[in-house]
Amino acid sequence: MDLEKLKKRIYAFYFAGTINLFLGCYVLLYGGGVDPSTRNIMLLFFFGFTALDFWFPSHLKKKYIEQQEKLIEQLKAEGKWPPPEAVKTDGPKA
Repeated sequence: MDLEKLKKRIYAFYFAGTINLFLGCYVLLYGGGVDPSTRNIMLLFFFGFTALDFWFPSHLKKKYIEQQEKLIEQLKAEGKWPPPEAVKTDGPKA
């Protein structure tokens, strides 16, 4: 996964978490007309997914960093690190 797709996915999780948070607060504040057991299940659902939506981006970031470190180690083992375009062989251009 490239960095741009990762950023979009992380923003999507934060957006979904915010929506779940607002819906959970709405049920908490205005859900008095619903059966208490149904209300509790709805609260558990919304706040549970809110926690999951805010935790999962940190997990994705960690997995991405681990993936990049493994890729760099593999390239170093093959003698292809650093990449040729990253190494400057000639001096500054005037």
